[in-house]
Amino acid sequence: MRVATWNVNSIRVRLLLVLNWLEETETDVLGMQEIKVEEELYPYSFFKEAGYSCEVHGQKAYNGVAVCSKGAPQKVVKGWPDGEEDEKRIITAYFKDFTLVNVYVPRGGERGTERHAYKIYFLTKLKVFLTENFSPSDPLIVLGDFNVARSEIDVYDPDIWKGRPGFMDDERKALEDLLSFGLYDLFREKNPKLQKFSWFDIETGAFSRHRGLRIDYIFATKPLLDACLKCDIDYNARKKRDNLLPSDHAPVYAEFKF
Repeated sequence: MRVATWNVNSIRVRLLLVLNWLEETETDVLGMQEIKVEEELYPYSFFKEAGYSCEVHGQKAYNGVAVCSKGAPQKVVKGWPDGEEDEKRIITAYFKDFTLVNVYVPRGGERGTERHAYKIYFLTKLKVFLTENFSPSDPLIVLGDFNVARSEIDVYDPDIWKGRPGFMDDERKALEDLLSFGLYDLFREKNPKLQKFSWFDIETGAFSRHRGLRIDYIFATKPLLDACLKCDIDYNARKKRDNLLPSDHAPVYAEFKF
């Protein structure tokens, strides 16, 4: 089974790119972030024709998450179970053999701002959500764009990024606290010393210079860590090809054997 996460930065802009990638890679489940479209305007028919069922939690112009899979989930929860406003940032899909939580963590802002506080709150609430609804022994995947680079190897220049949104100490601490639930960073587990990034700024041509951040993750509990064969970042999908404009993010994927 192949599971992936991809901040597509508008599904209507990247539709052909995503569909081609799904066909080429034979991905079974894809969690997308920043789909930037209302649920009723999502291009369901194109995915259905490609063999995918899509569950969408979206809105106009910004944010939004979706889960597309070859087999429809048994249950889907959009947003926080308690009904608190989530800015269309979380969707949970319950499949037969595992549960997948797809999140788009806020980018945040400078220290002391409301957006920075909300980012920390969101990560903290996500930990509470996992603790109240799951166990570390459950087959659970938590993936998405977390907008936080875990460590210095995940940043092209830690000195430049230190103290900036995406590499603040309290953001990193909140992310590590989330992992303490019993989650493993599959890319780092499978590639302990490999420096690859999942986000590259388009305006500065950062991809061609390998100046990026690793902020997109596939986290999983121990049962799925044990079943994981590999986890990598697909740079080919980040390249411009066939006149298709790439997202600023590259997809991260993991392969499992049950």
